[in-house]
Amino acid sequence: MRFLDAGSLRAALPMPRAIETMRAAFGPDRETPPRTRVGASLFMPGRVGDVSGIKVVSTVPGNPAGIVVVFGPDGAPLGLVDGPTLTAIRTGAGCGLATDLMAAGSVSTMAMLGAGSMAADQVAAVRAVRPIDRVRVWSRAFAHAEALAERIGAEPVADPDEAVAGAEVVTTATPARAPIFSAAAIAPGTHLNAVGAFTPAMVELPAQVVRQAFVAVDDREAAAAEAGDLLQAEVEPDADMAEMLAGRRPPQGATTVFKSVGISSQDVAAALGALQTAEADNLGVIL
Repeated sequence: MRFLDAGSLRAALPMPRAIETMRAAFGPDRETPPRTRVGASLFMPGRVGDVSGIKVVSTVPGNPAGIVVVFGPDGAPLGLVDGPTLTAIRTGAGCGLATDLMAAGSVSTMAMLGAGSMAADQVAAVRAVRPIDRVRVWSRAFAHAEALAERIGAEPVADPDEAVAGAEVVTTATPARAPIFSAAAIAPGTHLNAVGAFTPAMVELPAQVVRQAFVAVDDREAAAAEAGDLLQAEVEPDADMAEMLAGRRPPQGATTVFKSVGISSQDVAAALGALQTAEADNLGVIL
């Protein structure tokens, strides 16, 4: 059985490959049972096609430990991958696919709100599908924005409204419990990826923006239980990603929102893709 640590996982799952795996993750042949907390860990089982898996991650603050195990059609384990690294890559990849399906083709400016563990992959995913030549980064801790901006070739800004003003793609990945920018700062036709809020009490986007936008979600059932940005705005999604992949599109010129809470089929599909590449390229460690 193959094990991919953080480094070998990134080598086996470059962002374009990760984005492609999301088509199966959001497709019709999947199962995404509710996540369950047991002790200090969250257990997230899922299935894509004839392959199943489970992600187990720590809920202890400051301890981003975890693992994803993938099982073949006969139930035999195919391999293990580092959980936190996979989560960051597949979350970015989901937004990359949504951006490709929802944003205008010529967008070139992006705002990244949040400079934590998810941010670099979020920017990489949008850059993988659109010709982004300018990225502005905001964080409540300006030093964090500066560090991320230097790492990814972006511009740090101190004010969130300044970050989103004129940006054609806006991605939010923060633990906010109140909107982090004003509705007036968003230009019509902007595409927004919102990934930070994953409980009903959390929210990143102004309700006015959500109510006026075409909204797609990763999964309707998961969003109905967890997507604070939609629940607090009292908005039902216009589509889910399966419908988007089947051809549903927003009205031309509309402001668009992809609200993601993350679903287990993303972990299964991305881990399987990484393990397949790793086997072909002899990456990782055989246990």
